[in-house]
Amino acid sequence: MLRDWQERCIKHATETYTQQATYLMLACPGAGKTITAAHIAKSLIGKNKVDYVVCFSPSRIVCQSIEHTFEHVLSRKFNGRLGALGMSRTYHSLINTTELISDLSNSRVLVIFDEIHHCAGDGDSASNVWGMQLLATIQNLATYTLSLTGTPWR
Repeated sequence: MLRDWQERCIKHATETYTQQATYLMLACPGAGKTITAAHIAKSLIGKNKVDYVVCFSPSRIVCQSIEHTFEHVLSRKFNGRLGALGMSRTYHSLINTTELISDLSNSRVLVIFDEIHHCAGDGDSASNVWGMQLLATIQNLATYTLSLTGTPWR
């Protein structure tokens, strides 16, 4: 069962996506951002706005947790393999994204950035290596982006 704030966030995000391609969800650590993100993805898929979801997060353990949550909410595999509805990868994997960049430019994809504050900056000069690639390429190619954080500045 979702909390009231999660229901309102899902509604607000999907309404916002009719006007713009980006959305930032700010909530305290442990508040339920990941499950809310999964429901936003489910809504966009159900409205035929996206075909695939790619999640990025700072660590492999978080990736595994995201994969489990999204599989539960979407009732589909979320391991990036044939037939899956999406995948969860670390930010470090952005270093080798040639194939993903091609897929993003040719598909309707929701890209979710978990703990976006780890990208450290609001532009290329303040970003770390994978943050620069994220800010310069991935965000501009995704159909929609959803950024999650409990720390809106760093």
